[in-house]
Amino acid sequence: MNTKTTFCGRCRALRWVEDWNERRDEMLWIVLGPCGHVIERTARLEWNVPNQRGNAHVRLIQVTPEREPVATS
Repeated sequence: MNTKTTFCGRCRALRWVEDWNERRDEMLWIVLGPCGHVIERTARLEWNVPNQRGNAHVRLIQVTPEREPVATS
């Protein structure tokens, strides 16, 4: 089973995504397990773009300066 994890800033540890929902325009509220802390993230699109070799892909993600970087696995 492939479990998505993200960093909980309060616990300072990797946690799994227990639940998530969209609360308002392009904003996700994510409940982490087992701590139960809630984080808010911008819902943004990720596009796969072929490179010049044609075999590898690059993810383009718009960075918003008001948000801190997020570690995910």
